[in-house]
Amino acid sequence: MKHLEHLSIINIAGEDADEFLQGQMTQDTQSINDGLFHLTSFCNVQGRVISTALIHRSEDLFRLILNIDLRDELSNHLQKYILRSKVNIQTSEELIFGIHQKDIRNNEEKYISLSNDPQRSVFISNNPPEDVDQTISSDDWVECDINTMIPIISNESSLQYIPQMLNLDELKGVSFSKGCYTGQEVVARVQHRGKVKKRMYKISIKETDLVTPHSQIMDQTKPVGNIVISKEIANDCICLAVINQVDSSSELTVNEKSIELL
Repeated sequence: MKHLEHLSIINIAGEDADEFLQGQMTQDTQSINDGLFHLTSFCNVQGRVISTALIHRSEDLFRLILNIDLRDELSNHLQKYILRSKVNIQTSEELIFGIHQKDIRNNEEKYISLSNDPQRSVFISNNPPEDVDQTISSDDWVECDINTMIPIISNESSLQYIPQMLNLDELKGVSFSKGCYTGQEVVARVQHRGKVKKRMYKISIKETDLVTPHSQIMDQTKPVGNIVISKEIANDCICLAVINQVDSSSELTVNEKSIELL
């Protein structure tokens, strides 16, 4: 069975893990006690997203699922903030298997659903699950992410956006009521001013090869956005893209191909 080879895991554990993560991620640790994987992000001091991730809590163990391209970078970033905290951060070599909920014969706790897409679950192990008929390939998982607008970014999109540009505020990936965290001042200021100039959209590009992340979206000769995630389907390409809101209704192109907002 296929595993999600484009994703990887960081485990964060220890008696100070809760307090540590509260000071580093946009999600609230008190909001993820329901046994699901929730969206979150980690920012630099300028409020730019280093990585988005899915996070699951089991007592003092937090599991992050993120793009494998950013695993080491995020792990190294977090290590700098441990100081004297009783926290252990380790990358994991366990495999991640994606499963459609309808394909799970026994609804056991080992299958953990996504809060933003309850029809999908993950199974984490060194061995494939024995009681499902099939797992989801990486390509199909990315397509599901695009269709449900879950932005698990890769290296090309790291440090390009604040959380609101990736719609993380609308996807319940940002808490505006918890205490401070790295980048919080910038994120909160943008939210309170109510001026998010760029937002994430789902788009389709007809009759084109795969469009790579960070490709520019153009309004004639003016750059107005960038591709975040893309997936080729037959001769078309579907993407998540961050676009200037004021330009979103214009006739936009990428690689000289017309864009349709979905």
